Amino acid sequence: MISKGSISEEFFAENGVIAGELTGYEMRPQQIEMCEAVDEAIASSENLIVEAGTGVGKSLAYLIPFIKWASRENKKVVISTYTKALQNQLFVKDLPFLERALDTDFRYMICMGSENYVCMRKVHRASSGDLFETKRQTKQREKIIKWTRQTESGLVTDMDFLPDRSVWKEFSRESDMCTGRRCPHKDECFYLKMRREQSEAHVLLVNHSLLFASITSESPVLPDFNALVLDEAHTLEDVATNHFGEEVSKLALERLFDDVSGLSKYDASGGVSGAVGEFRKSLDEFLAKVEEIFGKETRVLAIGDERSFSGDIITALEALSSALRDLSSGIDDNEDSEMVKVYAERCNKFAASLKIIFGEKDEKCVYWTNVRPGKSDVNYFFHFAPIDISHQMRLFLFDRVRPVVLTSATLSLPGAGDEFSFIKERLGMADPVELKLDSPFDYNKNVLTYIPRGIKDPNREAVLYTRQLQSAITEIYDIMGGRIFALFTSYRMLNMISDNISKDRPDIKTLRQGDLPRYVLLDVFKKSLDSILLGTMTFWQGVDVPGDALGCVIITKLPFSVPDDPINAARIRIMREEGRNPFNEYQVPQAVIMFKQGFGRLIRSNTDRGVIAVLDPRIRTRYYGKDFMSALPECRRTDDIGDVREFFSA
Repeated sequence: MISKGSISEEFFAENGVIAGELTGYEMRPQQIEMCEAVDEAIASSENLIVEAGTGVGKSLAYLIPFIKWASRENKKVVISTYTKALQNQLFVKDLPFLERALDTDFRYMICMGSENYVCMRKVHRASSGDLFETKRQTKQREKIIKWTRQTESGLVTDMDFLPDRSVWKEFSRESDMCTGRRCPHKDECFYLKMRREQSEAHVLLVNHSLLFASITSESPVLPDFNALVLDEAHTLEDVATNHFGEEVSKLALERLFDDVSGLSKYDASGGVSGAVGEFRKSLDEFLAKVEEIFGKETRVLAIGDERSFSGDIITALEALSSALRDLSSGIDDNEDSEMVKVYAERCNKFAASLKIIFGEKDEKCVYWTNVRPGKSDVNYFFHFAPIDISHQMRLFLFDRVRPVVLTSATLSLPGAGDEFSFIKERLGMADPVELKLDSPFDYNKNVLTYIPRGIKDPNREAVLYTRQLQSAITEIYDIMGGRIFALFTSYRMLNMISDNISKDRPDIKTLRQGDLPRYVLLDVFKKSLDSILLGTMTFWQGVDVPGDALGCVIITKLPFSVPDDPINAARIRIMREEGRNPFNEYQVPQAVIMFKQGFGRLIRSNTDRGVIAVLDPRIRTRYYGKDFMSALPECRRTDDIGDVREFFSA
């Protein structure tokens, strides 16, 4: 029911503003209820959690009240998303639509990290000499310099080619190198222009990573803002965990070496050259030990007591920092002197981070290494973060900004009591207003859930389960002929099934995550109606394939996170020490939310229809299976493959 005089009556009624702009507009009660709740949260400065099922139209439901408020009161609201797809939808579709539809003068812009902007000081320095060695690099340099005379944004994403990372680094803005308004090229600076536009905008679009990088930084990249919307909020804990800690990578250390090696032209005494040499030696020894301990395969591993081999590189970085500070004091050119000081500070920061990561451990923190093989080399990422981020979330976010609106299609958990207790506890959100809105889609009519009997337990009879899984996937393919997402929880299982299908059934076209960039893989899938796309966790969420291109989502296993993953292991340990049940209180809720995300890939519009196939028997046989089943919307269920065949023949 729309209350008279409400914001919903003005915009969402059958004769409202939106109906006047959209042909075939259908009023959705859930969208109206969400819009009213957001409007009330703004008026009362209360935080709000909204679970809005697929099809509610949550973007317009939060954008309209925030735009009206921000433009009327000259306030600033940040809209933060997890995926580029949603960010692009807001920037390319929703906000331009509202700019046309609303009788409101508001300004908006998309925000990117400052390293995406060209630095005009670097451009002028590059123009005066050949900094590169290869013809390819020289050609790219010339193209970038020419582009800077034409671009209006200065953003690397606006180029008609993607420069090599090593080339772009010579042109991109570096925050600690920037002299801001003291720069002789400030009048042509794209970054300063962007900051001015940010200060004038009512709506800023960011991603979660940039948001947390900004709020935890001593030099925030975002201006002060008055309200915040966190869309795709189910991803917040993982993103925030990374930003409330420290990270050092092999690649970053090697780039630091390349940078400081170039300072030898200022070093008449040879002190810095010697320190650089010691750094290189200790870095080689450090990385050799890292490879020995952590290997070269994709994995996430805990960091234990590695002080025995990290001490030398820390000492070398501190000595190099001291040598660079001494060198800077003897350089006459002020700009060059400041540059050397910056490198001295970078060495010092790397040393401090490595001390934390590889030094004495705090039981309330987690320390881990990500091993990521590339085409030509293996990169290692060394991390430290607090196990429980709820305190930091309150300190950096909820105590600073009101209102904060958290929304997603998957935030609640079924059962008695507070359905949002899990997300509130994990994020440290106290006493928000809560709203749960079902999807307006008719799942009973358009979805069939298929859970076959007879498949073995994947943990107890893994070999037989794998064989049955392959058979079930190919059986579904033979009915449909393609248009299938097969979602896995590990690369190992994905690759095994993909290889076996290719060997045993060469007639089946398989598209495997990792063979192509994600966006390319999705584009090929949408055009190849005879294919199966096999993906891991990144395909369980943030993927939108509406229409006939997707007719079936196969969930191969319930998406429990790996229990010996260092982050999960640390959280489980802490909960056990507190006398709690980590499986029921953490692992099951986490898996249920991801399960709901996987289910949500299937129906993306009110005309979509298809089958969800759950090939993990534990959803039937284990006590926690009911939590997964009750988390899904009401729809038909079957264990008979004949019903699947009949569904698609109807």
